Amino acid sequence: MANKLTFTDQWLRTLKPKEGKDEHFGDLACKGLSLKLTKAGVRSFSYTFRLGEKTGRVTIGHYPDYGLKEARDRVEELRKLVATGIDPRVIKAAEKERLTKTVEAMAKLFIERYAKPKNKSWKQAESNLRLYLVSSLGPRPISSVKRGDIHAILDRLISEGKGPTANRSLAHIRKFFGWLVERDFLESSPADHIKNPFIERPRERVLSDHEIRSIWTASEALSAPYRAWLRLSLLCGQRKMETASLTRSQIDGDLWFLSSNNTKNKRENIVPLSRQAKEIVDELLKAEGEFLLKTGRIGDQPINGFSKYKAELSQVSGVSNWRQHDLRASVATNLGKLGYDRFKIKLVLNHKDTGVTAIYDRYTYLNEKREALQKWADRLDEIIS
Repeated sequence: MANKLTFTDQWLRTLKPKEGKDEHFGDLACKGLSLKLTKAGVRSFSYTFRLGEKTGRVTIGHYPDYGLKEARDRVEELRKLVATGIDPRVIKAAEKERLTKTVEAMAKLFIERYAKPKNKSWKQAESNLRLYLVSSLGPRPISSVKRGDIHAILDRLISEGKGPTANRSLAHIRKFFGWLVERDFLESSPADHIKNPFIERPRERVLSDHEIRSIWTASEALSAPYRAWLRLSLLCGQRKMETASLTRSQIDGDLWFLSSNNTKNKRENIVPLSRQAKEIVDELLKAEGEFLLKTGRIGDQPINGFSKYKAELSQVSGVSNWRQHDLRASVATNLGKLGYDRFKIKLVLNHKDTGVTAIYDRYTYLNEKREALQKWADRLDEIIS
């Protein structure tokens, strides 16, 4: 049974526990306010109430984290809820749940439940959210994030001269909050109606024959999996992670099969391997494991340290101001020089055909792609000779 007295700050400061016994006290100056003193000396406030025929209790907090005045004020707030028929425990549970759904916690959930299963480039989404959203708003409840908070992140990136990064970050932030709305964690997304903060111009960088030869030659300095990745990228013209994630089960003779789960645009693709590409793949198949391009440091997983390898390539080759996508653009440009039209180039690159006819055209164009890639591989031999 609680000891009744009028709580004072002096009494709370000097209150000592009894050995081996917990004690309970009731405040005569504030109906429903009580204090529990454990045998370890921990003091915690709570509010006891009656709602209809039932009684309940809500923990307010520990003293001195909660002062006496704060505890009494909180009791008054809770008493008003009870007077209107609301159980304050329900409100507290909802508030607790809200506070646990932080930006950081929900971003991790988004990566595990959405990005990893659906996107091969999930690491990029994880990196963007971690570096820009979580670093700024990580401890905040998702329900407290406003449009202005996102604008502040984008404004900072723009001020640092990172315009394209701001656009990429906004895309990932928009997808993250959209997923929260879709899964009913939020009513609306704070990223809605935010436009890209930076106007990007189409990139027109294509590697010259001299640059291609320099990069190919410099790849000898790379470790075997990165060297094979670079050369297969130039020979086959496929996307960075599609090539990096090449597996044993995708290869059948001189064909490389990419399912809709293996491609960025969710479009199946069959890549005929030229003689030069098949030589590289055959060598990779001699090793054990499912993934053919791996370092061995992280087990049977594809390579991913592209920024480090690219810096090494740039230094050794002397080619500057290029990026990995330029390899793919250079393949497309050289196919055009060899006389192939844009339709066949799109087939090789596995670009989506947005025309109405594409819905009905189920022909694989395998022979056409084989001819184009072999002719390009032969031309590449001439370039690097």
